[in-house]
Amino acid sequence: MAYPQTYVDLIDQLGRRGCAVCGLILRDENRYIDSLLYEFVNDTDIQQAFRHGRGLCNHHSWLLTHHYGYSLGVSILFEAALDEVINILESENSSSQFRRLETAVSGRFSGKGNSILADKLDSKIPCLVCTSLAEAEARYLTTFAKYWSDITLQTTYQQSNGLCLPHFRDVLRRISEPKEYALLIEIQRAKWKTLKAELAQYQIKTAYNYVGEAIGAEADSWRRAVTSLTGDEHALLTLTRPL
Repeated sequence: MAYPQTYVDLIDQLGRRGCAVCGLILRDENRYIDSLLYEFVNDTDIQQAFRHGRGLCNHHSWLLTHHYGYSLGVSILFEAALDEVINILESENSSSQFRRLETAVSGRFSGKGNSILADKLDSKIPCLVCTSLAEAEARYLTTFAKYWSDITLQTTYQQSNGLCLPHFRDVLRRISEPKEYALLIEIQRAKWKTLKAELAQYQIKTAYNYVGEAIGAEADSWRRAVTSLTGDEHALLTLTRPL
């Protein structure tokens, strides 16, 4: 059977620490930004997207600045975005527009605020990186659910840290076969019970009056618990999902 690249990526990532889907999202995030800054800074469509989006979201805009060696690219992309907002302000500064704006401002004090200019300054499209990552996340989740009956995926998953709670919920929503659904729940339940036991051991061994064996694998259980219930650090920061 020929497997899609998303399946191969999942199998590989399951061999690493943390939630596999979170790990792939973080990998794709860095790849997308590297590609954007290395190949597409002067692309007309990308510059137009930066204009319409007023840059990127706060998180991904600042992430651009941490990709060292690309400061020129960042300056080019944000010059386009800045040019757009300046054009909007200048277009509102004509005599007729200015009178309307003046009336709107005075109306604020009578409870009749006018948001025409503010609305024009709003982003017109979602963040490019957020959009790309949301699409990638959906592909990984769909692939996981589609191939969950595959013995290789099941075996690899049993040996992994499991999925974080947000992605576990998302996969459950995509599995319709009762036996496969029940198997995933049982494996994940066992992982969380093991983690809970490690948290208890960690609490015992870090008590001020504890005398006994040294802390072992449970040493980072508190950090793994955070990852397991909320996702890897920053992985889900800009992605919208059901509560």
